[in-house]
Amino acid sequence: MIYRDAPNKFLIIIFFLFCLSNANAEVYKWIDENGKVVYGDKPTSSDAEQIKIKKTPVQDPLVQERYEKQNKLLDIMKQERDEKNALKKEEKKKKDEQNKMCADARKELKKIKEARYLYEDSDDPNNPRIWTDEERKATEIEFENYIKKNC
Repeated sequence: MIYRDAPNKFLIIIFFLFCLSNANAEVYKWIDENGKVVYGDKPTSSDAEQIKIKKTPVQDPLVQERYEKQNKLLDIMKQERDEKNALKKEEKKKKDEQNKMCADARKELKKIKEARYLYEDSDDPNNPRIWTDEERKATEIEFENYIKKNC
């Protein structure tokens, strides 16, 4: 049984040797009678010149490792930059909300100061309760303190 597979193995080995021999084939360059540049593995002209084909450079493992570390560092820096930008946006949003609340508080304080009377709903819808001067002054102070503290 072992001898039966021997011819197949022999053919496979011959095939691979043939492929390897063609892998190192020479390449020639020449100009044909029409003036075009021609490349081939067998020169058909006497003015053909052999071309040396450079092998692709093998990348040094240290260079590859350095490249991977560099990419990892760049990814970390990008994440940090994105997080920082997100925090800035969040802070800006909070500041905008605070500015809106301050503007609303100023408007409300202005209304309180300019109003002749301040009313409050009571049990009788036709007869609202009017604020006393003390309540009005306390509310003004409350708004002024809020504005001083937060704006």
